Amino acid sequence: MAVLRPGEHPKARGARAPLPALPRCPGLRGYVQLHDTLRGLKFRHAADALRAPVPAPAHDTVFGTLPKAATDDGFRVLDGLWFPGRGGIWHRVDLAYVRQARGRWLSSSDPRADSAAAVVDTLETLLRDDAMGLRRLVLWEVCCLLRDGGEQPGEAAAVALGVHRSEAALLTSAVAAGFPATGPARHAAETLNDVWPGVRLREAERHVSRLPRASVYPDGPDDFRLAALVDGVRARAAEVGRLTADGAAAEATGALHAAADAWLAALRLARDDPRAQTGLLRVAALLADDPGTPADSEVTAVPDDRAVRLSWCPPEPREHRRGRRAEVTYRVLRFPDGAPDLAVETAAGEPRPGSVDPDAPVGRPVRYAVVPLAGDRIAGVPRVTAPVLLTPVVTELRCAVVPGGLRLQWRPDPAAAEVRVTRSGTGADIGGWGASSLVRVPCEHDRVLDVPLAPGTYTYEVRCGYRDPDGDLVWSRGVTVTGRAEQWPSQVEELSVRRHSDGERVTIAWRPPELGDGRLLPWTTTPVEPGTDVSDLVGGVDRIPATAVGAESLAELTPVPAQRVRVTAVSVLGERAVSGPSVVIETPAAIRELQVRRVRADRAELHFDWPEPAVLVRAAWTDGQRGGERRIPRSAHRAGHPVDLPVSPEECAITVMPLPRPDAVSITPEPTRATLPAAPPPPPPPPQAPPAPSRWGTWWRRWRDWWS
Repeated sequence: MAVLRPGEHPKARGARAPLPALPRCPGLRGYVQLHDTLRGLKFRHAADALRAPVPAPAHDTVFGTLPKAATDDGFRVLDGLWFPGRGGIWHRVDLAYVRQARGRWLSSSDPRADSAAAVVDTLETLLRDDAMGLRRLVLWEVCCLLRDGGEQPGEAAAVALGVHRSEAALLTSAVAAGFPATGPARHAAETLNDVWPGVRLREAERHVSRLPRASVYPDGPDDFRLAALVDGVRARAAEVGRLTADGAAAEATGALHAAADAWLAALRLARDDPRAQTGLLRVAALLADDPGTPADSEVTAVPDDRAVRLSWCPPEPREHRRGRRAEVTYRVLRFPDGAPDLAVETAAGEPRPGSVDPDAPVGRPVRYAVVPLAGDRIAGVPRVTAPVLLTPVVTELRCAVVPGGLRLQWRPDPAAAEVRVTRSGTGADIGGWGASSLVRVPCEHDRVLDVPLAPGTYTYEVRCGYRDPDGDLVWSRGVTVTGRAEQWPSQVEELSVRRHSDGERVTIAWRPPELGDGRLLPWTTTPVEPGTDVSDLVGGVDRIPATAVGAESLAELTPVPAQRVRVTAVSVLGERAVSGPSVVIETPAAIRELQVRRVRADRAELHFDWPEPAVLVRAAWTDGQRGGERRIPRSAHRAGHPVDLPVSPEECAITVMPLPRPDAVSITPEPTRATLPAAPPPPPPPPQAPPAPSRWGTWWRRWRDWWS
């Protein structure tokens, strides 16, 4: 192949024309959004949006038949963006052409007209910023479509996309020579303009590192637009590196203000540089701990339950000193003390000099940094608080008097790992602690029952413990409550019940308590456990008369038939009463209206009135040799279900009686009996009819009768 020399026509010596230089990036901020919009409007590329429909003539005149382009062979894009016009004239896509396209869309009846006009507005903005911007954009989109269509795109594919035939071959050859395929490299080229120019330097560097391999050469990319972007990124990175080195050197020598200025300048140039932010926060924390720091530069942090409230004096940015007024907002960061590299944002743009952090960690010291912002620019060195330790205290702490001592209840913080309770008091010496002593009380996470306690006044202090990063416990301040323990009667230990021989009376015996007066009360309210405080319940209840016989107290009761009664032993001392054991005595009624009916030879049906207050009835049968039983619950009887009893066909004796509760002393009545007659014998079988004569038997009888 001959070498093409400068200034020489390719056909002069048969040399092949050089391949066109393709763009390495679309060169447009927001390209991905524009690309999605074009696809949503069914446009293949931006050139389709620029070719707005031409309105039809209002009437047919001689001027309506002016010569037009015979065929539309497509647009040219390798040397600027050109569209064919009337008479074979090519129109360069300039600002006037774009405005005419927008006007045609607005006057069109196409349902996409408004959206297409908005897209053309975006293209006009691109053209104003870069005279070759539309050519670059359309060429990039066409190259992407050709590359995605296959490894070796053909000339016909370019023509199908609207490219003129004179440029289709060169364009497809250039795309096949090395245009990047879909992937991270192409995406980096399409989104680099969204990041750079800007202050996100590190993200821009990540985009540059993923650019297509052919986009970066030792002397820079072959695309001047992309080369300018990459050069800008590299120059900014070098400047940030110099500033961070100056900041580290000044910090090492103790020049904190100079170090802060250097770190601040670096962070202004690279807002997403973690090293610059860490260095600035570290130096700002050192400045906050410096005794020479002015008081108006301090940030006040006040822990409030699970939140931290911050307040500070508004600084005066340098822009204000120069006479330029700008609205100042504040960005608040939180980081563990000594670890500014772990900073997280708690407020993005506070308009007032105050903030609240509702999600502050508990049990670990943290610092807060307030970064002033003038628009998007950092207005000064951040102000950092002193270390803040959040240790929420218990809430809803209350103390109640219980028999033998005091009960405390509280609501701990959910993050509390442990709760500690200490007691001080003026009671007598019990269990190794004495007057005015301080002792730790074993407790649960949200309560403690402190028994036994001698009468006296006691003060309790409750603290919550939280785990710090090293696993040690950090304790909150104590919350105190005072209670007074009182003298309580001793509890009655046991009740015994004995039935009389007449079957109508019972005697209840118990030993009087060591301290207080033992009483036997009819208990009509909800049953209570032994040892419960019943001081408010015993005042309006009449005690059951009792007599003392030796070391025991006896009370005789005649239970009322068809009723159940609960009696409870209570010890009383002054205004305090403690419950003891209880006993339930019930006297079920006898079974009445018992009726037995045989429904089948092996089944009988029972009907009777339920014996209150029993909950279970036993029905048994026997025929002298066989027998069985069934237990009927009260719920089934009340539901009206028939009581079926499996029996034998012989005469049976039926016995029905109520069953006592297992936890009650029962005076059971005599069982009710009934007799079930034997089942009647089965009826005899009916006589059998003579068999029907057969067909041959009938003819035989006829023949015999005829001959006879």
